Amino acid sequence: MTRLTEAQRAQLEALRQAYRAELPAKLGLIGGAVEALHAGWERAQLQALYDLIHKLTGSAAIYGFRDISRAAGDLESWALQALDGGLHEARRLELTPLMSALRQAFSTTETLGPGAPGRVRRRGSRASR
Repeated sequence: MTRLTEAQRAQLEALRQAYRAELPAKLGLIGGAVEALHAGWERAQLQALYDLIHKLTGSAAIYGFRDISRAAGDLESWALQALDGGLHEARRLELTPLMSALRQAFSTTETLGPGAPGRVRRRGSRASR
């Protein structure tokens, strides 16, 4: 595996911080989609939520925000199952705790500074590297 130069590491960290700055807006969009879903419980609103959360799950992982990616992944799974099986009352009740977990992951990230924990580590990687 090729090692990154200092310049490349700095560039990646700058990209990560730029992404981090966008996170509140992403959470706002997802929150709006959840509110719209609560207002109507229609398939189109569920699809919109799924689309937003699917993008967040992947991009948060890429930029090293594992807690956000994990919480978003749980919400993504919920949305996909709801799209496949419908929005029964029991499934609707699951949305609030999933959204709370996502908000908690975001709030934890807001307290982290540059280079703080929260990055995704590859298998076999060591903290001392």
